[in-house]
Amino acid sequence: MKHSDRDRIRTNVAGLDERIGGGVPEGSVVLVAGPSGSMKSTLVFNMLYNAVTIDKRKAMYISFEQSDDDLKAQMRQLGMDADAANGLNIVDLSDFRKEIKHEEDTMDWMGSFVTLSDRYKKEEGCDIMAIDSLDALYSLLNMQNPRKQLFHFFRELKGLGMTTVLISEMPRESEAFGRYGVEEFLSDVIFHLQIRSVDMGRSTSVRRYIGVAKMRRSHHDMDYYPFLVTGNKMEIITE
Repeated sequence: MKHSDRDRIRTNVAGLDERIGGGVPEGSVVLVAGPSGSMKSTLVFNMLYNAVTIDKRKAMYISFEQSDDDLKAQMRQLGMDADAANGLNIVDLSDFRKEIKHEEDTMDWMGSFVTLSDRYKKEEGCDIMAIDSLDALYSLLNMQNPRKQLFHFFRELKGLGMTTVLISEMPRESEAFGRYGVEEFLSDVIFHLQIRSVDMGRSTSVRRYIGVAKMRRSHHDMDYYPFLVTGNKMEIITE
């Protein structure tokens, strides 16, 4: 299946895609940033799952810390059966890290990761890849010059010729979308998830919000909207 430069990877969040021109421009490096509990991994898995099951693309979800069994069980509760999604490959690096624990600190993780991704794309085909998470990857690296190293890493990801989604953990009150403050400049697209406390009178409700902080080559809505996950449906509330 051929795709033009105008093709989009849909988020499949009801109400969101029409506010970003139909989805994420194909070939983008996408940063999904937010605090713990904001549903980052769920949003990203939803993108890949639906890209495979609805749009008949091929996808790869790479987890550095969470096992594939735990991830599949978590997503199955939300109505996404990864085992039945032909074309979705989950790469569990947590087991691999256990096997090489004595060599983990000396490996060229960035270079090895790009090589692995490129080989998989050539052998199996891949339209969209997710990395869960940047922070887990950083924990394996000796970043002597983060700005320089991340510049080359993002450029190599871009050179793979597929859409890459990077999950970034950020403290709830932080304004930086990545640990080193350069990730936001190197990314083409940023989805920012928030958790806010809303005063309900006698009680306080905690709600999730999502906004598009950046999207190159596109006009997009800059507002933040309540982000709801109910069963197997994701949506934003616009009214």
